[in-house]
This record gives sequence, structure tokens and C-alpha cells, in this order.
Amino acid sequence: MDTKFNPLIAVPGRATRVVRLRRNSRGQIAIIMALCLVVLVAMAGLAVDSGRAYGVKAKLNAAVDAASIAGARALSQGATDAERMANAQEAATRYFQANFPNSYLGAAAGTIQTTTVHDAAGYWRVTARGMATMPVTLLQLLPSALQSFSVVATGQAIRRDVDVMLVLDTSGSLGPPTSPSDTLSKIKAAAINGFVSRFAAAPGGDRVGLVSFASGAVLDVAINKTSGRGFVRSNSSHTGVEDRINALTITGSTAQAEGLRRGLAELEAVPVNVRSGLRVILLFSDGAPNDVSAGFTRTPSSGPAIAVSGDLYSETDSPATARATRVYRSDQRDQQLGDYNDIVNLPAVGLGGVPLGGRRALTAGTPYANTRCNVNKAARNMVENVADAARSEKILVYTIGLGARLNSNEITFCGYNSAEYGSAILRRLANDVSADTYDAEEPTGRYCYAADADQLATCFSDIASEVLRLTQ
Repeated sequence: MDTKFNPLIAVPGRATRVVRLRRNSRGQIAIIMALCLVVLVAMAGLAVDSGRAYGVKAKLNAAVDAASIAGARALSQGATDAERMANAQEAATRYFQANFPNSYLGAAAGTIQTTTVHDAAGYWRVTARGMATMPVTLLQLLPSALQSFSVVATGQAIRRDVDVMLVLDTSGSLGPPTSPSDTLSKIKAAAINGFVSRFAAAPGGDRVGLVSFASGAVLDVAINKTSGRGFVRSNSSHTGVEDRINALTITGSTAQAEGLRRGLAELEAVPVNVRSGLRVILLFSDGAPNDVSAGFTRTPSSGPAIAVSGDLYSETDSPATARATRVYRSDQRDQQLGDYNDIVNLPAVGLGGVPLGGRRALTAGTPYANTRCNVNKAARNMVENVADAARSEKILVYTIGLGARLNSNEITFCGYNSAEYGSAILRRLANDVSADTYDAEEPTGRYCYAADADQLATCFSDIASEVLRLTQ
């Protein structure tokens, strides 16, 4: 018998202990594998649900952003703040639901809370808070794990109240009214339906005023200068903005500078502490300016000097070097004061302190000689000087031009080139990006050209939309 040492034989009970150790090892491995499986499931569940949560969060962010913006836009509708807030709530809810569909990535239908605050400084703040409940996937397999969790997102939009002065050309070059479909009727419809109707009237809303001009300018509707804000669209006494637009008639020349100056003066007259966050002038015209609004000195050959104040008209049939003689009331659209052959010189500044000098040099006099060309150049200088003053106060100037006459030199007696087209002047007034003097440091408005009256509705509507976008 081989007596070589064999541990299994030599040590009693050793085999039993080895078998037990192997069995114990297999049990420990099973426990470790179970624990690893739990960890792997947890990690996989976390990865899957985190990815879903990220997608839900992104969709929720987009939905609350759309809701807050829609709510801010809806504030333009309603006669009172309460109505405007209700409109904002309804619009925000509608846009949220449209942008966050039920069961998106398995998330339950989201809910939205909207709060609207009207700040006394002329701002509306619309805050939308959206929430969605997202059930977990693999994490449900784990004991004591969350079965769902909430995803929350917040969006906010600010709408500035707006102060608007609408300045409308009613000069005779627009043509006499001949039928319900004439140019004037289309101007009125475009201004009312495309522009005025887009702003929030009644207390707490936007402010809209109206100036019309021809040979002189008229403040048809003064802007509301109180903290109550708002404006009157139409009323039984026919003094609302829409009433006064509908009452306009066509007559006279183009005192563009005086019209723009009266519009600017109205915006400046609103007390600083109650001005809206956005201030706008919209000027409509079909031609270049041709009137100087100022105080003039008559120097008759006999007797003392005589002062006369009004709008001196440049476009007559006399020679270019002849004196301009026809003077109109500056506060009416077409009321002539008389013909004065004895206005020898022009003043340095016009009504409201607007300089006659500018980009176009005037013939020296005391300080300027009264010639038709000088008066016409001064009329153009003055309107650009007024627009410069408006933009220096961060007021946005928009312009709308009508008709082919704007794309030509309307007069020949000053030797103008294409830089003096009416369209070029309107571009400069607005500081349109296409203007030859565009300055990116100043408020950038827009010039919209309508080849005919049928295109005016688009211009008025597009500019109203742009202004309303800027309120947000």
C-alpha cells in the first residue's frame, strides 16, 4: 500500500470543509451578482429616465416661453386691465397646450400657471410656470424607488406699453376723392385696420395720438398724458383716433416738418415719470417736404417791419431765385394767410426752435436769403432735423411712402440728385438700414414703400407688427 501523504486522506474531514467552502463561494457570487444587477438596473434606469427628463424639460421650456410671449401679445386686447389679464391667461394656456402635447415622452399632461403684473413704469410682466409629471421606466423595478417625478420650467416675457404718434399726410397730391375706393379711403382703412386697431385702447393700455398735415399741421387727437394711459378709438362725439382719421380730407401742400414736429412735441409733453417704455412716431407721406414753418419779418418799402408767422411755401411758378411769397397758417391744413413779396430773408430757426440749416447749404443772407430754392432746402433740412431730435430721445421713427413720385425729383429748380428723392428723405427720417446716412448707434426704424394705395394695408400692418414685437 502506497503510504505517500495524501491530504484528503491524511486529514479527516478536510473534503467536507472544501465542499462547504465551494458551496459558500457560489452563494456569495450569487449575492454579488444580484447586487450588481440591481446597480446595473438602477444605472440603466437612471440613464433612460434622465434622457427622457432632459427631453421633457427642453419641450417644457419651449412651451412656457411660447406661452409667456403669447400672453404678452394678447395684452393688446381688452378694454380694462382685468380683461387684458384674462386674455393673457387664455392665450398662454392655449399656446402651452399646443406646444406641450399630452404623453410627450410618456409625460402626463402638463399644467400651467400664469401671472400678469402691470408695472406703473409702463411695463407688463407675464410669467408662465409649467409642470409635467413623468413616470419612471426601469426604476420602477427597484424597491422603494420613485414611481414618477415632476419636471418644472418657467418662462417670462415683458411687454412695454407704447406711446405712438401717427402723423398723416393729407396734401392735395394724393388726389381728390372720387369714390369709396379712392386713395384717401384706402389710406384711412389701412391706418385704422392695419395700425390703430392693433394697440390696446382704454385705461391702462397704449397711447395713440394723431397729427395730420398739408399746408400746415393739425393736432387732431392729443396723446393721453396721464398715468391712466390708453386712448379712445371711437365715440359718439367723434373725437376718437379712428373718428378723426375718417374725417380727414385732401388739400394743400406738404408741411412735413411741422407735422413731424407736432407729433414729437406730443410725445415730449407726456411727463417723464409716466411715459411708456417704448415711444414711436409713424409718418405717412406721398412726397418730399416743401413748406417752412417759422416766424418771418416783412420789410415793406415804406413803413415799419411787420411780423408774420406761418408756413412759407416753396413750389410756385416763379423763377428759382425769386422770393417765396405764399404763407399759410401753420396750425391748419390749408388756410392761406396771404402773398407777401416783402419777406426778404429767412430766419435761422423755425417754429419750435427747429433750425433751417442742415445737410443742404442755404444761400447766405441775414441769415438766409428768401429764394424758392432756399425755402425748399430749408423745408427738407427741418424735417430731418426734427427726426434727428426724435431719435436722440430714443424715439423710433417709422415712415411709409406712397406712389412713384417719391422715386423721382419732384422739383427741378434746385438741381437735386437721387439723394433728394422723397423716398431717400423718408429712409433717412426712419434711420432705415438702407438709408445713405444710416447710423447703427441710433434707433433703427423702417421705411415701407407702397407703389399704390392697395399696398398701404400691408405697410401699416407690418409696421404695427414690428412695433408690437418690440414691446416684448
